[in-house]
Amino acid sequence: MGRPFIYLCVSVMLGILLGFLFSVSIEGYVLIGIFAILLLCIFFYNRYALLFISLVFLLAGNFIFHSYMKGGTLITAHSSSNLQLKAEIKSEAIDRGRYLEYDVYIHKLLSYSEVIPVSEMCKLQVKNSRDLYKHLSPGDIVVLNHTALVEDLRGNHLDGYQFYLKGKGFKGILEVEGRNISAFNERNGFSLLKISYTTRKYIEGVLDQSLSPLHSGMLKSIMFGNQGYLDSEMLKLFSISGTAHIIAVSGLHVGVIALLLHQLLKFFNLSKKKILMITMLVLFFYSAIVNFPISIVRASSMYYLYVLSYFIERRYDAINSLMMIALILLLYNPLNLFSVSFQLSFSATLSILLLYPIIKEKLIFIPKQLQSLLAVTISAQVGTIPILIYHFQQMSLVAFIANILIVPTLVPLLFMAFASIFFSLFAIELAVTINYLTNLLLTYIYWIVNNLSQWSLASIEVAEIKFFHILVYYLTGFVVYLILWQQHQKKLMKEKEGISYEL
Repeated sequence: MGRPFIYLCVSVMLGILLGFLFSVSIEGYVLIGIFAILLLCIFFYNRYALLFISLVFLLAGNFIFHSYMKGGTLITAHSSSNLQLKAEIKSEAIDRGRYLEYDVYIHKLLSYSEVIPVSEMCKLQVKNSRDLYKHLSPGDIVVLNHTALVEDLRGNHLDGYQFYLKGKGFKGILEVEGRNISAFNERNGFSLLKISYTTRKYIEGVLDQSLSPLHSGMLKSIMFGNQGYLDSEMLKLFSISGTAHIIAVSGLHVGVIALLLHQLLKFFNLSKKKILMITMLVLFFYSAIVNFPISIVRASSMYYLYVLSYFIERRYDAINSLMMIALILLLYNPLNLFSVSFQLSFSATLSILLLYPIIKEKLIFIPKQLQSLLAVTISAQVGTIPILIYHFQQMSLVAFIANILIVPTLVPLLFMAFASIFFSLFAIELAVTINYLTNLLLTYIYWIVNNLSQWSLASIEVAEIKFFHILVYYLTGFVVYLILWQQHQKKLMKEKEGISYEL
């Protein structure tokens, strides 16, 4: 079993899908009995151990999915007109018109007779926000008085926005009047949320002062993956040109940051171990600033596993590591499987790991400087096309060209952006000077995105596709991959034989 996490992860995925598509569920006591039988089978029939272990994880995936869907907010059992909660603000406010919306982490339920630990995420709707004592920001600790429970997010009936919230880890939706929020005492001691929020606001301020409004919005979106900095027309341009991943933090961002740090720290003559450790810390802090999206968690975790393998002197297997991370994320939250971010991040990465060497070998007629970039771009496109069509009913025909022209600019772009932020600590004029070049690069990116999006065939709308079509696509692709991989391996063997013969 060279790559065990492939089997385990696929088994858990199948268990989750069985529960979702066919509402197949297994009760806890039945599951324990089946587990016991399968463990005995593993012990007595070692030859089929992999099959039995896979069945165990399939059942586990199914059980975890239904347990997760049944779980709701504890507040339901104590809901009343005088509900009082101690909560921590986790996000900036979103203006929904009739109310301000916050993400909050409920620490405790405060009743007349006792304090009940809760520990769960909820959406909070603040009505009449003009009555708030102060502007709420991430990290603030508040007491919510006379809180109403609008909706308990539990049960298999959830769909649409409720299912989306459930997948994000929210247990319920709460409502409170602005005047009923009190006790704005801030957390004492270290708060990663507060520090990361303050850092992000400082960076936003520097970029706003040193770049034009359009370019500031673009760079903030690229750095933080928050598309709220851009208007709908700009977002449409990135979508049509197939470059939306640039303004949604991804493994590309982690790779660029790691590359920049490695190159920069080498100038200080640091050992490789120190460089790896510093890079790990920076990536973790960056993940906190952008609020730990799945794509960043995936990419950062792969880097952490690479560092771990280096320290313990073990061979790093990228595919096995990728599957292990996916398995952990699914066991933690089975609804991650239905997240667009999860699907795109893992399918793109797996496609690159599998197809990159094969495709690069076929591009021998291309200049060497472009071979790697082309191979990565094609691999990612092949792996994500059906997912993009399924969710957005649109396929960009210029994505290939746009990515080749834009992706190479991200390294110098982010380097200058980070440099401007660093030097702004001494004088904002230094940031303005550095970002003169940043403005030029952002102008180039906008020009490419805008012009390619204007083509009449820049993108095409695709009729809604079914899950069956996606399954056929990937199964067919897997068969083609096996054929190409065998050819690739034979070619490598012939090359080795040729070298041995010459020696």
